[in-house]
Amino acid sequence: MSESALTENSLESVHIEEKIRKLLLEKPQRDPYKRFTILGYQLADVGRCMRYMEIYPDDRDTYRTFLKTSVADLIIQTLIIAKLYEFSAKELVNLGTERLEEFKQKGRYFEPD
Repeated sequence: MSESALTENSLESVHIEEKIRKLLLEKPQRDPYKRFTILGYQLADVGRCMRYMEIYPDDRDTYRTFLKTSVADLIIQTLIIAKLYEFSAKELVNLGTERLEEFKQKGRYFEPD
């Protein structure tokens, strides 16, 4: 990755963190149950878009666009929850990546063709 890309990513990260920090200044926005509920709604939107892309092939491109927005909302909501609990997003990504490998190493893992 180029140095300018790293700087650009850092600037984006600071911008995202600032928006999340401002949101969490409002007490109602710091309610863990509210955050979890919104996360659940957003996850459901992702699933709905994925399903509709399959059952409405004529509208696949439209639902694919909605899917992109839904995934973006889900990611941001996850980052908000991470910030709420003072978890490092980078650490969470690293942990999740490690767990992907652990899952396969548990044994009896089989991926059908």
